[in-house]
Amino acid sequence: MDLTSSVRTDTLPALGSVVAPGALALAPYIALFLIRHPRVASYFAAHEATALSAGLVLSIGGGFLVESFGSYVEYYLLDRRHADRPSMIRSWWRYLRIAWKTEPTGQHYLRRILTIFKFELNAFVAMSAALPGMLWIGCAGVLQSGAIVALVLGSGVTAVYLFHAAGQTSLLLAQIRAQLLEGVGEPPFDA
Repeated sequence: MDLTSSVRTDTLPALGSVVAPGALALAPYIALFLIRHPRVASYFAAHEATALSAGLVLSIGGGFLVESFGSYVEYYLLDRRHADRPSMIRSWWRYLRIAWKTEPTGQHYLRRILTIFKFELNAFVAMSAALPGMLWIGCAGVLQSGAIVALVLGSGVTAVYLFHAAGQTSLLLAQIRAQLLEGVGEPPFDA
């Protein structure tokens, strides 16, 4: 039995774009919950498998919620940055209707860039969701004020960077799709 076959090439991107952002978004709130409920924290400390399972389920659920909010950010904020949004939307729908007989090389490149985009977008949403929790931790006096200021500023700067990066990657994805559509109807890309 080949154990590596169970880890498909789409598993790691899912971990990076769903589980990690879900964990990031929920981390400060889980920390606050465990600080306020020491008996629950003691239970999880004594039952690591249960803690891991609960953490994974929460991270996956939080990740899907982050991804859902991310799709709204994409549609209402990032897509509006395209110079010719109606044309981009038409190209997107045309692209979705293609059934490649021979998949062009650019399709693999598009999938790779899409993975990067999903991470940037979901990490931005997760970082934005975590910021109020970090402020709450600061108000609760759990960490020293200098540490909280550094965390909040670092998170804020990172969130701004991720939003900008997701916007640039969105533009790149539209360009790649437009180039892939150029060959539709011409050999060898009959669709």
